Amino acid sequence: MKKYLRHPLTLILAGFLLAWLFLPSAGLPEKGMQVELVNNSDVMIDNIRLDFGYSQGQSSIQSLRLPAGETRTLLLNHEPGAGFNVQVRYADGLEQDFCANQGEQGQYQKVILQR
Repeated sequence: MKKYLRHPLTLILAGFLLAWLFLPSAGLPEKGMQVELVNNSDVMIDNIRLDFGYSQGQSSIQSLRLPAGETRTLLLNHEPGAGFNVQVRYADGLEQDFCANQGEQGQYQKVILQR
């Protein structure tokens, strides 16, 4: 065998090449969603909770401290179009509870949070 084929760096590079060729791409799952939350208010959000169901059960995701005017992206194992419940608690105590994105298609979605 040729000397360069036994070099450790050659073997590592060959491994990366094979993994890149044969492993699936690292995108969203077929029934997954990326949800961008936008705090469109002038008050810090202390807590955001998303509740959503799927064929195997129920899930929740919680995100803390979203400053005014900023965004945060969450990944959900949830089918687009099915909607999800959102509970928001602002730093001044105001709370909101609503169903978001019912019927909205596409794996990349946005929820604008405003008071």
